[in-house]
Amino acid sequence: MEYMKNLVRFRKDKIVRQIENFISRLSLVLKTNGTTNLYFGDTVESQIRRHNLKVYLTKMKRINPRFLILGEAPGYKGCRLSGIPFTSEKVLSENPFFETEQMQFINEPEKLENEMSATIVWSEISKLAVKPLIWNIFPFHPHSIDDIKTNRTPTNKELAEGKVFLEELLQIFDIHKIIALGRKPESQLSEIGIPNSYVRHPANGGKNQFVVGLNTEINF
Repeated sequence: MEYMKNLVRFRKDKIVRQIENFISRLSLVLKTNGTTNLYFGDTVESQIRRHNLKVYLTKMKRINPRFLILGEAPGYKGCRLSGIPFTSEKVLSENPFFETEQMQFINEPEKLENEMSATIVWSEISKLAVKPLIWNIFPFHPHSIDDIKTNRTPTNKELAEGKVFLEELLQIFDIHKIIALGRKPESQLSEIGIPNSYVRHPANGGKNQFVVGLNTEINF
């Protein structure tokens, strides 16, 4: 009995180390000129993002998801603040999936930010019995050089850079199917020979197509 307890403890410790090492490597990438590494440095904000990401990935490892939803990049009202892809501070504070977790926030409770895409995505994910893992092909925030509160499309070079972290994440999680949310992640997955299914991104009027596409792929 003691042997089994020690084995379980060892496996849990190993998972925690894998996730911590992943976040550590993510946080060491120096970005400038129109791109921000939201996990970089020792500011209170970056510590909050790293904390939230660790809590999320650890919980997802316990769930052992078969699906991965892959987006493009963090948005300034969403992941840039929360630290978790396709979430916002509002999602972390209001969605039942995160209720029992020790999430932290950059803004005060009455000023929590909301992101439409994150709200749409989680309104559908909440209906699923088993939640999929969510990640971005480019894990850093691309924005205008003179305005950090903007979003821009990642360059091909940036997208290629993100594939390293995706491949590392796939070594931690036993993913059977990847759903590419948009053409950018779809193209990068195809380049490295990873099979995937395309689903319309919910932004810019794509909500209905996203809902239909996600449910089709998840329930296939």
